[in-house]
Amino acid sequence: MNTWVDIKVYPNKLDPSVMEMCKCELGLTLHDWLTTNVPDYFESDEPLFTVIVNSKILVPENWKTYQFSQNDDVSIIVEPKDPATIAYAVIAIIAVGYAVYTASQIPDNYNSTTPDGSSIYNVNAQGNKPKLMGIIPEGAGRHLIYPDYLTMPRREYIDNEQWLYLMLCVGVGDYEILPEEIFIADTPVSRYTGDVDYQIFRPSENVTSHEAYRNVFTSSEVGSTSGSTGIELKGAVTSSGGNNSTYFYTFINDTLVVYVAEYEPEIGPIRYKTVPPFDVGEILTITGSIEGQNDGYYELLAKSSNGSQVNKVDSQFQDDPTWTEFVTEYDSSAAVDAEERGGDGQFNGPFFACPDGELTDKLWLDFYLPKGLGELDDDGNFLSRSVTVRIEYRAEGAQNWTALPDQVFSNSTNDQLGKTIPFTLPLLMRPEIRVKRVTAASDDTRIYDDVFWTALKAELQSATSYDGLTTIAVKIRGTNALAGSAENKFKVIGTRILPVYENGVWSSPRPTRDIAPFFAHVIRSSGHSDSKIGLQALQTLHPVWHNRNDEFNAVFDSESTMFEVLKRVLAVGFAEPTIDYGQVTPVRDQKRTIYRHMYQPDNYVGMLKRSMKLIDDDEPDGVEVEYFDPVTWKSETILCLLPGDLGLNPEKVRAFGITSRDKAYQFGMRKRRIRRYRRTRFDFKTEMDALNSRYLDFCALADDIPGYEQSGTVVGYEGRSIYVDHIGLEWQNGQSHILALRKPDGTLSGPYNATQGNANNEVIIDADLDFTPVLDGSIEPPLYMFGIKERWCNGVLIRDIKPSSTEQVSVTAELDDDRVYLDDDSLAPAA
Repeated sequence: MNTWVDIKVYPNKLDPSVMEMCKCELGLTLHDWLTTNVPDYFESDEPLFTVIVNSKILVPENWKTYQFSQNDDVSIIVEPKDPATIAYAVIAIIAVGYAVYTASQIPDNYNSTTPDGSSIYNVNAQGNKPKLMGIIPEGAGRHLIYPDYLTMPRREYIDNEQWLYLMLCVGVGDYEILPEEIFIADTPVSRYTGDVDYQIFRPSENVTSHEAYRNVFTSSEVGSTSGSTGIELKGAVTSSGGNNSTYFYTFINDTLVVYVAEYEPEIGPIRYKTVPPFDVGEILTITGSIEGQNDGYYELLAKSSNGSQVNKVDSQFQDDPTWTEFVTEYDSSAAVDAEERGGDGQFNGPFFACPDGELTDKLWLDFYLPKGLGELDDDGNFLSRSVTVRIEYRAEGAQNWTALPDQVFSNSTNDQLGKTIPFTLPLLMRPEIRVKRVTAASDDTRIYDDVFWTALKAELQSATSYDGLTTIAVKIRGTNALAGSAENKFKVIGTRILPVYENGVWSSPRPTRDIAPFFAHVIRSSGHSDSKIGLQALQTLHPVWHNRNDEFNAVFDSESTMFEVLKRVLAVGFAEPTIDYGQVTPVRDQKRTIYRHMYQPDNYVGMLKRSMKLIDDDEPDGVEVEYFDPVTWKSETILCLLPGDLGLNPEKVRAFGITSRDKAYQFGMRKRRIRRYRRTRFDFKTEMDALNSRYLDFCALADDIPGYEQSGTVVGYEGRSIYVDHIGLEWQNGQSHILALRKPDGTLSGPYNATQGNANNEVIIDADLDFTPVLDGSIEPPLYMFGIKERWCNGVLIRDIKPSSTEQVSVTAELDDDRVYLDDDSLAPAA
């Protein structure tokens, strides 16, 4: 059995298709329901709506006595105030939420950069990255920053340890970065004693005091930037052959003689002359020749059998048909002709050390010995061993090679070894580099001498300072603890350093998280002078924000307009940017008690239009705010609800610039309360009067609905007695009354407490006027508004002012409600 009755509300009598369904508990009277659920309800001799119960009008005299029963059919119909215009309902059901304007909403998406950068707002994209042709990030307040590469990372071996060099851009401007707020991944660098060396450079400071400043190009042809791959430098091999045989080589004069040794069970070892499956042009490794004097690398020119040479045809080698089988070693007609290519290893390269169009005179070559260097003797002792490497270079287009001094690696260890060899060339060039191993190699398992060429690096033109940027140079030892995260997970927490406008002057720059300094900085950095900033308003609001701990902590790393950035900056302080007489001025949406201007039917052009948004089934029933947690530096959410909200369909907003849970809650509750309580909008026109008002001015607005205020013109005054043109003002017993006057400049005088005078158009105010009325007809006489204290005007916020011609101004205003501000200082509920 239902415990309520449905009430159908029709806001427009001429359009019965528009209806709002409400519920009322059984046994309540209409007066009880209206008092509980309709904030603006008041008793009036001329009700604004008609109540129909079971097809019969319920007269106002019975609203307090008739109790609703289960089967009642109840309708409330708003009546027209004239034949052509519909008066919209004053009924605003308390459970309904609606926001008239969304201009100051924070966009649902955080910054995005093209090309992709190290946006801290995307967990998957966090990290240090190059941003060629991208936006240089700019921080505000205190925030986590993943600095971007200014030069590509490079590695270098120092005393057999690999070190990583990073030159990074923190962002535009100056920052305070504390030692304990510099991290690799999630570990402070202070934990890596001796493993991390860094230096912070302020804007325009010379950076050459740290070796990481160099802009070094690493060739991709030699090894990757991580140094984990490279080119093996191969030397002469001491033995070779198939699975079941071994080749032996010797020379007869200039002819290479090749033997293959096989084992026949009945006969024993037999040696045959043969031509192994070599190709013409192939490089042969020859060892074990007569007394070893012909060891080395050879290029195969031709091969023959029985004295008949076999040449290359269509990239295939066809054996001479006279070749039938292996012959004994005494048959000297089987031979391979070869030409010596040197007695050491083959050159690797050449490779260009720098890109086309670039020049360099400084090179680095990295070499890596993965098994160490040494030799085990028969007793297990590790003996010293040496390997010689030769490096040659030539300028692009040159024919002759120039050899650098041979590099000799010597050691007796099976620990991994690495070495970076720097060279300075005699002049700038685009060099080609080739490298070979001079020392013969061995496949003896007791010898450890593998050598890899892992990197070829060249210094390009390097910047010595960075105007307007804070940079950080880093040198990191490649220990196991750092190997996986050092290159792209270096991060800092920086606090922006800016001057603050206080007491009419700019202070010295200091670390600050305040809203006002960054607001001014955005305008100044866009090329505008102080004359374009509403400094007086900024100076007034700065202590308000500062004392409330309202901060703006964010990183901008995407393109935007100055005005869009200012919207974001001010939103965290419940404010918006406006253009006022050529100045960009902040205006804060805050509780106000002083009316700035007065508007009433005497200075309207046409009629006042009042509209209200009624309930919508799809409206959100709460606000879910996403903000950045200052400990984890990850996104967190908090749900903001009013009594009666279930939070099943919350509006989702992102509080860009907020890094406090309490502030995120206040931000969300302000939005939720605006949706709930700011539901009424007024549209009207004046002549030029409305140009006096500014955005978000708090003004007194008269309505022409019966039962509200009365308005008109002042016709005379004497001391505190004010005489108006309305004979027979409506004085209500037991109520306090208010009189407000309009000054010649449009501002409001008062409001004054008013009592009834002796004359029927006389009002006595409780204080002297703060201006002198002019009643001689030379200017428009003062206008007035009169009514009871709770209902003498509509307190509205001016939302839009647009001149529609040279003689008229269109105005949009929003009915304010003190309940909007009730959670501005509330603490977030426990998580």
